[in-house]
Amino acid sequence: MRVPRIPHRGKEASEALRFAKIIHHSATSCVLPALLWASLASLAAAPDYRSQGHDHYFNLEYDEAIADYRRLLNSDPNDPAVYNHIATAILYKELHRLGMIESSVFRGDNRFLVQKKPRPDRAIRRKFREVLLQGREIAESGLEADSDNPALLYALSNSFALEGNYDFMIDRSYFAALRHANRANRFSKELRKAHPDSVDAYLIAGVHQYVLGSLPFPVKILIALGGMSGDKKKGEAWVAKVAREVKIARHEARTLLALLLRREKRPLEAAAILNRLMDDFPRNYVIQLELGAMYLDAGKKRLALATFREIKKKHYGKAPGFERLTARVLSALRRRIEKLEAELKQAKAAG
Repeated sequence: MRVPRIPHRGKEASEALRFAKIIHHSATSCVLPALLWASLASLAAAPDYRSQGHDHYFNLEYDEAIADYRRLLNSDPNDPAVYNHIATAILYKELHRLGMIESSVFRGDNRFLVQKKPRPDRAIRRKFREVLLQGREIAESGLEADSDNPALLYALSNSFALEGNYDFMIDRSYFAALRHANRANRFSKELRKAHPDSVDAYLIAGVHQYVLGSLPFPVKILIALGGMSGDKKKGEAWVAKVAREVKIARHEARTLLALLLRREKRPLEAAAILNRLMDDFPRNYVIQLELGAMYLDAGKKRLALATFREIKKKHYGKAPGFERLTARVLSALRRRIEKLEAELKQAKAAG
């Protein structure tokens, strides 16, 4: 607001000028706080689409996650990490549709494993690769100007790792998966070399070390000829490091660590991690299914039965997220409960 111009001189003019200044400062003192509060309210109300998207993603709400990530992309179309977020949600939505996320829980249930499942959707494959390549192009372009940029190196490492996951889990193209995994590991190495304190960089590197270190000995010899090697213990240690000290990939690291611990026949350690993940993502029924499977692997049949019964109760009680159990999963869950009830009843009668 401008101070009004006073054309006259003398005492009256001075009084008029003083009055005009008082009016000006009074108006300013009202307007500035109002503008400040409006700005603060705007900031407070601005949605955090990244966090919202992550919460939806880890609760198996893939469409909602993709919608939030795309809103985030609209505000910053040059962030390659967001393209990776979208691609991740597309990949796991497809894995969920194909019934591959719950399959490890019901190992040994032939009726579950042999039931007819949907076929991979090639249109989803094209959409997945299109999103990855868009983010990859942005990251590669950025590295031309800033070759040590940690966010760009991490984004490229993650991008190639995601493509390797799709190759391995859906396309069953193992050589393509290995090729993309090697490229992911290369960018991870560059990131660790340029930024040794970047803890997130150890996740993809850790998985790479663990997978290669777990291969049968003849295969290890074969890949060693190509200059590749792995160390299972080092891989687990690196994934655990990310799970403890993480910035970006904390939840991914904890999930992967639980899977590695189960594979290493340490199910109760895995169960402890899954219990914490359940607290963070209470709408994710797969985490609770995995928890029951861990108790079963540990020989804790009563705990396993209580966990599976709770999942069934949540489903019929329409607890958020648990109403989405498919008929195929629900049938397998009933069979698992009935089998455990019979085994515990038999043990009690014999005891």
